[in-house]
Parts: sequence; C-alpha cells; structure tokens
Amino acid sequence: MDTGICTLVDLDVPIDELVRRIAAAGFSHVSLSHDPAHAVYQTADGRARLRGLLDETGLSLNYIHAPLAGWIDLASLDEQTRRASIEVTKLSLKACSELAGNAVVAHVSGLSEIPDEQLDEMARQAIRSLDELSAYAVDHGVMMCIENLPRTEDCSKVTLRVMRMLENDNIHYCMDPCHAAIQNDEAVELMRMMAPRVRVTHLSDTLGDADSHLIPFEGNVDWGSVTSLLGENGYSGVVDLECSLWMLRMRLGADAMHREDPLPCSLDKYLAKAQEAARRLGEAITVARNS
Repeated sequence: MDTGICTLVDLDVPIDELVRRIAAAGFSHVSLSHDPAHAVYQTADGRARLRGLLDETGLSLNYIHAPLAGWIDLASLDEQTRRASIEVTKLSLKACSELAGNAVVAHVSGLSEIPDEQLDEMARQAIRSLDELSAYAVDHGVMMCIENLPRTEDCSKVTLRVMRMLENDNIHYCMDPCHAAIQNDEAVELMRMMAPRVRVTHLSDTLGDADSHLIPFEGNVDWGSVTSLLGENGYSGVVDLECSLWMLRMRLGADAMHREDPLPCSLDKYLAKAQEAARRLGEAITVARNS
C-alpha cells in the first residue's frame, strides 16, 4: 500500500526541505498540516510552488488538514463564526483540488468546553456546514473528511453526535487511533463504527494519557484491531501517519514530556522509523482486506 506522512512531522523545517526529505525516506505521499503558513498554500503563488515541489520529488498529495484556531468552528451557534469557518475550509478544499490531492480533513469543532444543552443544536449546525462543504468538495474532485477527536474535550461529543446523524454519503471519516485511545476504554468500538466511512488515516500512537503523536508501535494503541477494521472494510487508501517529531521536541523544550516519551532524534532517523511503521501497517491492512 502507498505510505504517507503529514508535514506535522516537523514544522521547524521549511516546506521545501521537509518534502524532499520525506521523499528521500521512501514515502509516496505527503499531507499538509493544519498550519497553512508552513506550506503557504493559501496563495496562488504558494500553490504553484508546492505543485512544482511535488513534481520535483515525485510525491503525491494525500490530504490537507483544514486550519485550526480558537475561532474556527463548523458547529458554531454564531452564524458569522460558522460562515467564516466554512470559507477557511473551502480554501483548503480549493488548494487540495489544485494540487491533485485526495481529501481535506477538518475538525467539526475545536471547543474544549460546551454546555450539554448546546450539543444537539451545534451538531445540527455542523451538519449544515458539512453538507455545504461536501458539495463544494465534490465540485472540486476531492473528499470532505471529519476526524474523531479526544473524548477528553467536549468537541468530541459534538463530533460523535454528527457521526450518528450523518445521512450524506459524501461526508467521510479520517480515523485517528491516537485520539480514539486517549482515556477511552471503548476505542475499538468507536473505530469499528467509523471504519466503513474511513477514506483517510491519521496514524500515530499514544500511551493513552495524552495526544502524543508518537510513531505507531511506540505506545499502546491496539494496532491489530486498527488494521483488521480497516482491511475488513476494504480500506485501500494511503497508510498516512500523523506522528510528530516537532511536537516531541516542543514537549522536551517545555519540560512537559508525556509518560514514556522517547527522546527526539534526527529528522532522517525519525522518518526512516516512521516509514518502517507505515509499511508494517500497510502489510497488515492488506492481509486483513484479502482474508
């Protein structure tokens, strides 16, 4: 299976150098992080530069992660905020189309605290936003995907409500096993529910306490279940990792390391280890798909 990794792997490295090193590590695809300023895809010149970089390296674009910010909220009850969030996400969809990518991944909401009485109305607003965005995505030849979020934050409650309410077959899922496993004894059940709609993956690991974005097999995510669920549901997309040396380095610098975090290494060594993990996961998915 094709393998990819998100530029979240190291946002301290300029996009040109990072993409070339991802290609050198043997990945077939690259995905762009939530930070448009790093990839500069928000401008026509920036998109042209990225197109040239992809052509130069032979990499294909898998997905673009829609921007994240405190005010971006597709489920917002404030109409101006919701409209602005839709337009920001459309920019990612347009860029993905121009760069011949597969999908845009978005968070339904980014709020960590939401009053319970607002959850249902926010879910309805999110469905309105996603219906508009999925139509825009179809018109531009790409997929609109939402990802599962950590249950430790209320945005996950809105996301789960949206997933239960979805009737639009043009809205797909991005499976994030790291998010699913954080303080959640029902992670496998959540991913089983998602698996038939999964078109993109954010594969990284955790010890179950925090959003660590470790290389797969460095934590305690149940990778056997992940690969079985994906394979049994016919997943044939890119085995795309969202592990992050950058986040690990930031935690070390802030003296805020997560439990059993490995020490940072060189980017090339990290990418080589990530590529091996992606290859192993792809082999297991293929076996499950062909069983």
